[in-house]
Amino acid sequence: MVAMGGFTGAYVVRHGWTRAGASWFAVTALLIGVGFLPHVEPPDLDHIELVFSPFALWTAAVCSSRRKAVRVDKRGITLHRLLPLRAPEFVPWADVVAVDWSGDDHFWGRTSSLTVHRRAARPVPALPPVPGLEELDAYLATQVDPGDAAAFRGVVRLGRGTTLSDLDPVRLATAMAVLAPEVRRFGDLGDVPCPGAAPARPADPLP
Repeated sequence: MVAMGGFTGAYVVRHGWTRAGASWFAVTALLIGVGFLPHVEPPDLDHIELVFSPFALWTAAVCSSRRKAVRVDKRGITLHRLLPLRAPEFVPWADVVAVDWSGDDHFWGRTSSLTVHRRAARPVPALPPVPGLEELDAYLATQVDPGDAAAFRGVVRLGRGTTLSDLDPVRLATAMAVLAPEVRRFGDLGDVPCPGAAPARPADPLP
């Protein structure tokens, strides 16, 4: 867990009733309920509003499950799946190049996503040179740090939506600063100050 004074072992993110999830469920339930009011829906439609019921049930099931979404510990980062029959994806810190978390705030809640940039298991073959892109490559070489370019060559992205989870970017950044200070932090995660940690890199190096 992550204590207020710092990191004490592992940080586990679980699914829960976020404001966005509660808003989605409430709006969907309202649409379904309105369709059952007298004289609201034409008889020949036969409660067409029930097509929204799977979305409402799915949202309620995910938010109420309290299942693990992400786990960060001394071994690495684990991305769990919504379906229990599918195995979680574990990435050791030695293979993690960067972690990107970004959130967008709306009046009905926050939407967010987490992306782990990991080294590919097998080297990615270089593409043949394209004459039309030589000038662009030369320009990018002057704009991107050579260390970043080398680190992100051949990486693989693993993404998870975190809108329906209780992920706290401050606690995640604190855990990463203790466990893997060499891993780059991007997006909103890169804006979180972590005393004593390696400087974060807020700019996204990938298009």
